[in-house]
Amino acid sequence: MPDRARLGVVNRLLALGTASYAAIGVVALARPSMVPELFGGTAPTADSRNEIRAVYGGLTLAIAAVGLKSPAAIGVLSAGMASGRAVSAVIEPETGPLTRVFVGLELGLAAAYLLAARQRGRATS
Repeated sequence: MPDRARLGVVNRLLALGTASYAAIGVVALARPSMVPELFGGTAPTADSRNEIRAVYGGLTLAIAAVGLKSPAAIGVLSAGMASGRAVSAVIEPETGPLTRVFVGLELGLAAAYLLAARQRGRATS
């Protein structure tokens, strides 16, 4: 694939990953109670909502930003999240279908970032 086409693929993959993580971050900052509600939980206290804003809001926005510069690192982090969910589903088989959806999404994000890193490496070598 010519270098220009590779960079186009890289840019689309990075845009997908960045938009995904940024969307999670914005939603978590704006509506932190929505995060545990997806999984049947609640965030009844200011401290619990603060924690959600920090981890699902601030951290995922940082992940989005870092992914533009270091896509391989974010690909590995995304694979790690998917692995943690998958292990949890094995330990607790009553895990709901949404967890499996998130495993798939996180694996997809991992693949997008890792492919972007690979294509970027080829385009610059």
